Amino acid sequence: MIRSLERALFDNPLTYRLLFNGVTGSVAAYVEAARKRGRYARYYGRYDVDPGFEFNGPGITLYGDGEISLGAGSYVGRHSRIQSKAGNAVRIGENTAVSHFVFCYTQNRVADQDMGVAPNRNEHLAVREGDVTVGDDCWIGAFTFLTEGTTVGDDTVVGANSVVTGDLPPHCIAAGAPARVRRFKSHLDEGEARELAAAHADVLADDVAESYDLR
Repeated sequence: MIRSLERALFDNPLTYRLLFNGVTGSVAAYVEAARKRGRYARYYGRYDVDPGFEFNGPGITLYGDGEISLGAGSYVGRHSRIQSKAGNAVRIGENTAVSHFVFCYTQNRVADQDMGVAPNRNEHLAVREGDVTVGDDCWIGAFTFLTEGTTVGDDTVVGANSVVTGDLPPHCIAAGAPARVRRFKSHLDEGEARELAAAHADVLADDVAESYDLR
């Protein structure tokens, strides 16, 4: 009923102009922001969600009895899922963009085991657990999977469709499955980039490692 009314209002040119002219546009934007916040109000109460954090679209799910901390000025896109098991934590820093359909879990099954020896539930199978941290000023591309026990450093970009399985350094651009550092950002000087490369040699793409004589 409500959605049908909204659609009728927005599709009508006259009501659209009334809602979104120069005078009322800010009011309409405020109402829309309040409605979106109300949709996810339970998350602000259950987890450590900064008032300046934005749930940017429908279908976003936070769940689990662990800790979830979402920083000021950051957002997460539609149909993303963040799971934090009891005893674990997920942290997303400030001014970080998490795109649509991003999945983050603090617990996953161990792949190399006989799945047929137990019922299809995690509590009956071997699992891995670990905190997940995404730093400040990051950009996580759409359809990225952040696995348990991983860290994304400050000011790092992770390309779409990536799987993060290790700790990514700050100030880099990473992509792939598993995600590997494709290059360090150009605002770093050569010494800074080389120091980061040496400290994170295990997550460098082959050509990047070779350029720093780390292979």
